[in-house]
Parts: sequence; C-alpha cells; structure tokens
Amino acid sequence: MRLVVLRSKKAGGISSGKSDYLEIHDTRYARRVIGNLKGEDKFCTVCYPECIHCRRPYQRRFGKQIVAVMSFPAVLPYLLEKPSGYVPQRLPPHEVIIAINIHDQILLEILKECKAWGTKAVVVPLEGPGWVSPATMKEANRICEGNKIEISFPKPFCSFKPLQESLLSRFRAEFHIGFPEVDLTVEGGKITRAFVNVSSPCGATYYVARWLVGRKMDAQLRFHVVSKRLHSYPCTASMEWDDEIGDTVLHLAGRIHNQIVEPFEKFPGEEESLIMTPMGIMLPKPVPVEENLRNIENATCAILKKLEGRKWVSLHELREMEDASPAAINSALIILKREGQIEMAHGKVTRP
Repeated sequence: MRLVVLRSKKAGGISSGKSDYLEIHDTRYARRVIGNLKGEDKFCTVCYPECIHCRRPYQRRFGKQIVAVMSFPAVLPYLLEKPSGYVPQRLPPHEVIIAINIHDQILLEILKECKAWGTKAVVVPLEGPGWVSPATMKEANRICEGNKIEISFPKPFCSFKPLQESLLSRFRAEFHIGFPEVDLTVEGGKITRAFVNVSSPCGATYYVARWLVGRKMDAQLRFHVVSKRLHSYPCTASMEWDDEIGDTVLHLAGRIHNQIVEPFEKFPGEEESLIMTPMGIMLPKPVPVEENLRNIENATCAILKKLEGRKWVSLHELREMEDASPAAINSALIILKREGQIEMAHGKVTRP
C-alpha cells in the first residue's frame, strides 16, 4: 500500500506577527508521524542515555511506501483567495493520503482532485480543537462520499480504529498505527514482554511498552508507567479544552493508552466504579435500577416511622437521616406526597 503525507512546514515568507488574520498550523506532529513510519532511529531521543532502540526489533520501516511528502506553509491567511494554487497538478500513484493540520481550504481543494489521482482513502488526524472546522468536515465527507473515497477524522490519531473490511482498516494493520494494541506476557506476577502490534501514530506506544517490561502486575501501572511515560514522551496532543469531547485531546490520548494495562487492574471481587462513554469520558457507574428502588422503599419506611406519634417533622431532620441517602429521601417524599400520605409546607412534613 502506497502513502502520501500532506503536512504544514515552517518556511520563509509570511510571519505570524505581521497580521491578526493569519492562522498557524502545527508542524511537530507531522514530524513525529513521519519519523515513526520511516522507523528513523534518531527521531525519538527521550530515553537518552538509556535508549535501547525499542523500535528496531520490529523492523517497521515504511519509507519506501511513502511515495510523497507534500509541505504547505505553516502560516497562512484565514481566507485564501486562490486555494487551488497550492494544489499540485498530480501526485505519484497511491492508495492513502494522511493530511496533517493543513489549511481547511487547501484540504477541500485536494479532496476534489483525489478521484483523478486514484486516491482510495484519506485520514485527517485531529490532535487539537480547531484543526479542522465542522463545516469543512461536513463538506469533506460529502466530497468523499460522492467519489467513493473512505475518509476518517480521528481525534486524536491514536483513536483510529476503522471498521473491519474497510481499506482504512487494512491501512491500520499494514502500517501498524492507530488505536494501540499491545500483547503483554506476565510471568511470576511481572510483565516479561510487551509486544506492540499497533502503535499510536506518533510512536509513543513503543516508549510506553518499553517501560512496562519488568513491572509488577498491579493497579499502579496506569499512573506510574502509562501516564508518566506518555507525558514525558511527550504526547503532542493539545491541552486546550475541546467542547466536542468534554476534555482535552491529550487526556483522551492518555485514557486510550490506559486500556493497555486495564486487564491487570481488575482483581477478583473488585468492581469497576467508572465507565467510559462513547466520547471517551469517564463517569461514575450508574446505580442498578433494583438498588435505586430498594433505597427509595427504605427511605419511605423511614419517613413514615419518623412521623409516628408526631405532628410534623422538618425536612432538615429527614435529610440528615443516616439510614437513607438524600436522593432516596427526596424521591420518597415526592411519591408519598403524590399518594396523599403526607403534606409539605414551610419546611415541614405532616400527615394529612
């Protein structure tokens, strides 16, 4: 499978300090992805002087399959008068394009030409809010759907896990990049081997896996290894708040890498207290319906017992009861009032 990479690159010309009507495109992330795909030894120096060349045994060097790397100015006006002027007349034969933080208008112009170039699929990673506007994504999907070209906007790129049997799924498997997959071998309570089947496109998964080897199988792996190493790599995803995911993209990348060690954080009898939403947000696990109903029934009995032999009971006193939660008490009060068993006024609960 042949690949074309589109990226922004710092160059002479427009200076970002000359106008308020310019946008600046990230250049670091493209360097990471290209370095990882080519298997360059020196693109990652974070372990120095403890480098063990953790990528080398995999022999994943795809430089010959990258048939072109096209660079566009990293600083451009928000509105381009002639975006088509930035688009090449032709590209070498290829199947997949990765477009990393290039100008929205240039991206759309390129997508219009993809059918003529023979492009089969396009990946547009989003490592931060604002890398591609919603309007541009909508138009890009329309163009690609009309030309029968697969397109994906993974946020971040390490969340990339396309549908089986798609060309993009074949691309992920062949280049070993996307949603991380790591096989861990555990012997005597320690991780003795961490084999990376699929790495995050920036290569961080190899670095995380390298430091998992030799660690005890315990609940501290997530904090002491995954989080620590991902931040020191460092992950290049944005720390800017993203309304779409309700968090920062960097935190989402961290949760994606946490799944590598999650099987080793669950011990017999231990219940998971949090769940991950489809957007990757961790929320408290909901209380089962049966338990909620039981709690409300217990609160109802406790309220009626408090009223026995008394003219009234204050709401404050009821909400301070230790044998029922405030939420269960409130629900019980609503039910009792609706059934006509109590009346409420001026902070007091009475029997009718």
